[in-house]
Amino acid sequence: MYLPASNPPSPATGRRAVAAVELAVVLPFIAALVLGMVEIGRGLSVKESLSDAAQKACRAGAQPGKTTAQAQAEVDNIMQDLGITGYSTAILVNGQQTDIKDAKHNDQISVKVSVPVSQVSWTTTFFLSAQDLESETVIMLRQG
Repeated sequence: MYLPASNPPSPATGRRAVAAVELAVVLPFIAALVLGMVEIGRGLSVKESLSDAAQKACRAGAQPGKTTAQAQAEVDNIMQDLGITGYSTAILVNGQQTDIKDAKHNDQISVKVSVPVSQVSWTTTFFLSAQDLESETVIMLRQG
């Protein structure tokens, strides 16, 4: 009786197995890279939004007759639209914490907005090493 010899595995089958193992080894690194890029992009986007809020608040505060509450409302509106909570705003007149309504012509109005990274992070805070994301300090002179 004649028994046919079993077919040995083809070289293509062995190569597919090696490719699967290579993918399993490399995939965690690729996933970490993609997550890092997304988180850094989110951080940059939030930082730009904070800067926009600071600019809008400072522009409002530099106008005659405006108060600190009105400048703060500008920040609050932008943060509410973005769904960001837990932020803090520093509004100063000539470097002092006082109401903008007391500012005189050409006094410096400065605004800075910050938010903890944990409030805006989508995944983990591992990729953003800072505790807070902050806007630049926007300074304008009081008008009128």
